[in-house]
Amino acid sequence: LLSGKVVVERAAANSAAALADDASITARISAALAKDPDLSAIKIDVDTKAGAVRLSGPAPSEAAKDRAGSLARSLEGVTSVNNELVVGKS
Repeated sequence: LLSGKVVVERAAANSAAALADDASITARISAALAKDPDLSAIKIDVDTKAGAVRLSGPAPSEAAKDRAGSLARSLEGVTSVNNELVVGKS
């Protein structure tokens, strides 16, 4: 019984750490996007789960969309990027 409790506690701790990591990744991507002159003025939604990032919302150009994806991919902890930004929509 004790070993089962340790496993559950460890799983909960790992889950909490993963959530904190995901929140950190989301915050770092949002901060990086805010520093980009083409991307800072638009609303890009950043969602992260287990290091997998999803970007959604408008992009002013294909180059800006690509830059947002590259920015996200460049950050430590990011395992994949699903770039769903739509060019030309606001």
